[in-house]
Amino acid sequence: MKTAKKLEKCIIGSLHTFSEEEVSIIQKKLLIWYHKNKRLLPWRTIAEIEKDINKRVYSVWISEIMLQQTQVATVISYFQKWISKWPTVETLSKATLEEVNEVWAGLGYYSRARRLHEGAVKVVEELNGEIPRTRDKLISGLPGVGQYTGSAIASIALKENVGVVDGNVVRVFSRLRGIGKDSTSQVTIDHFWSLANGIVDLTTPGDFNQGLMELGATICTPKNPQCTSCPLSNVCVAYAKCRNVNSLANHFIKSENTDTKQEDQSYLRDIECLPDCDFCFSKEDWNESLGVQNYPRKGQKTKSREEISAVVLIRRTNGEMLLLQRPAKGLLANLYEFVSISISGEDDYESYVTDKLVDDYGLTHKTAQSRKYITEVLHIFSHIRQTYRVYILEVNKDAKVIWPSHYQSHVWLNKDAFLASATSTAMKKVLKATDSSATKNKDKSSKRKLEITPLQMKKQKSIASFFVATKKE
Repeated sequence: MKTAKKLEKCIIGSLHTFSEEEVSIIQKKLLIWYHKNKRLLPWRTIAEIEKDINKRVYSVWISEIMLQQTQVATVISYFQKWISKWPTVETLSKATLEEVNEVWAGLGYYSRARRLHEGAVKVVEELNGEIPRTRDKLISGLPGVGQYTGSAIASIALKENVGVVDGNVVRVFSRLRGIGKDSTSQVTIDHFWSLANGIVDLTTPGDFNQGLMELGATICTPKNPQCTSCPLSNVCVAYAKCRNVNSLANHFIKSENTDTKQEDQSYLRDIECLPDCDFCFSKEDWNESLGVQNYPRKGQKTKSREEISAVVLIRRTNGEMLLLQRPAKGLLANLYEFVSISISGEDDYESYVTDKLVDDYGLTHKTAQSRKYITEVLHIFSHIRQTYRVYILEVNKDAKVIWPSHYQSHVWLNKDAFLASATSTAMKKVLKATDSSATKNKDKSSKRKLEITPLQMKKQKSIASFFVATKKE
């Protein structure tokens, strides 16, 4: 209801919608371009040739979840490995969550893998093995499937006449219709969905939707868009506006497309809109030097929060490393990690870490044989800028440890087992940093002087006192 009220209050000029004539032109030209230029991707091949509906829906479902926040080039090998290991929803339902996380390791956003597994189990145990057959049932029946994913699966695998809106489509629509309102606001998002559902080709909705996304990924790109190679440039408001102010000639021209240049430009409506339209760019916000890259307009990004943790790689003399399984919910759920202790806001973090290792993990200076500070490793999560201060702590072969209650379990793994386990990219970066340090410092003492970095606090103890139990009062 709140969205409806916002839409009623918002003045949207006809410039920001598609006429029937433009719908016809876009459908025809986009499909021709897509069939000629589409990338050959494994999930597309399955969607096109697989006759078994369940397998077809399953493969598109897996690919769409993997593609969320992840580049196509990265997903290809993961998808192929996944389908090879679990070719059907039944085989996936029989896997353990740990096995699923191991295959997913490196893709990030691990809750996606967990929800895929939960969805497979639900399909087999509650839906008699049949994956839902419509967008609405996909959304209501499968965990982790929202409006975009449900619409993509339904249109591509089931040929349901529904549109899609992802980041690529937002960019394409913003430029085609000259939408200058914040693309992240709910009223704008609702408008994008209205455009998508109104323009989708009824005969081949899957190809049309993939064509829109492909256009955004390869031609109508965030930077350096290839406007003169675009099959829809003759119905693009942003392109027309930039030509009218003579700015496009100096920006983004990558190639000359004679077919596009010879098109009848009469299809493009007057780019003037209502004087009080809420969807037009205001003169104050328009940056002429950016040209079509003014679109889509985005609100201010929330600044990522800074976090600092000490990561202690506890290693036995036989090479086995201590890994702890994270909680079942939250960031990096169920994945294994080295001992990680938050030191954000700690003035004397060396002593703080020492106390944590003694109190929470049962380690003492008698247990430890040697210890060494390695380096700092930076890892960027979607909303966190995480710095790890990495240490190695060598312990006796038979050393016993306890662990905090928020961890589920622990294991001791050698390097090969660690790399094959369900662990995050961040932890693999930590291990790589320790390996690099070992290679560079083979002949150096394990006790080295701490290097002062901007991220270190003003007061800190020498490494010689690190991991030594402090007296308790």
